[in-house]
Amino acid sequence: MTKRLTSKDILALGFMTFALFVGAGNIIFPPMVGLQSGQHVWLAAAGFLITAVGLPVITVIALARVGGGIDALSSPIGQKAGLLLAVICYLAVGPLFATPRTATVSFAVGVAPFAGNGDLPLLIYSLIYFALVVGISLYPGRLLDTVGHVLAPLKIIALAVLGIAAMLWPAGQPLPVSAQI
Repeated sequence: MTKRLTSKDILALGFMTFALFVGAGNIIFPPMVGLQSGQHVWLAAAGFLITAVGLPVITVIALARVGGGIDALSSPIGQKAGLLLAVICYLAVGPLFATPRTATVSFAVGVAPFAGNGDLPLLIYSLIYFALVVGISLYPGRLLDTVGHVLAPLKIIALAVLGIAAMLWPAGQPLPVSAQI
């Protein structure tokens, strides 16, 4: 049975996709690159848009065109190589890199300035954080409701407020191009 999505659900699905792709790296990294690029800020922005926005969007489009599964996408390289690719991708996006980083970055930015940067505050924060993550993950059917209808709009509002504040009250003058690579 196929359920037709309402306009509200399509908007929430777009918000959810945005929220899942736009994480701490996409919020913290661009200002740093922009600051270091000096007068070449638009070239740096174009590079970031191609690699951090364009490639994920192309991936979503490719998955949608082959039916939405990694098995169909990787079928040209064979079943064993496709399975290996899927395992590596899921481990990289999940427990090995991205998941621990989400906890440490959000702790460092939002909690450490108030609670200190010690092991105990990080442990307490991580336990609470991952309890919430597990609680949300246990109900994947409600992901659209949780992320698309609630969390993503809050994230977009927070980013808009941050962007407007940065434009109205800049932290300083543009710097010359950094020699760091």
